[in-house]
Amino acid sequence: MAQAFPNSRFVGYDFHMGSVAAAKAHAEAHGLTNVQFEVGRAQDFDGRDFDLITCFDSLHDMGDPKAAASHIRKALKDGGTWMVVEPIAGDTLEENINPVRRLYYSASTMICVPTSLAQETGLALGAQAGERRLTEVIRSGGFTHIRRAAQSSLNMVLEAT
Repeated sequence: MAQAFPNSRFVGYDFHMGSVAAAKAHAEAHGLTNVQFEVGRAQDFDGRDFDLITCFDSLHDMGDPKAAASHIRKALKDGGTWMVVEPIAGDTLEENINPVRRLYYSASTMICVPTSLAQETGLALGAQAGERRLTEVIRSGGFTHIRRAAQSSLNMVLEAT
């Protein structure tokens, strides 16, 4: 994104110091000067007045996604947008019985749920939370307009304002 939009400023946050270090090295290797990376959790990162905040395949991994939603709402400027990309899933188990979603359940059991449970609150949404549950979490943060803006066979993109 920083390469595609050189006149914009980007800030990346992650609670994992090693991932932040790798992101900094990658940006430096590509000569990107409009991006910075910091260690921070989604529920209390520094920074305000963002036009757009994105979360890619991470809301379901957060220990306290409701606190994250609330903090993200406060970090957006008026009229700002939160873009949430999550694995596509139905709202019921029956909707999720196919080869791809079975794989998501398996990976979620070994990676996503333990990651969430290891953090404060430990809501453990998992990779197959479904749009209804994700929307509830997003709405709990003070967002009033939430829609599925796009989807692929693997992911859905939710837009929240």
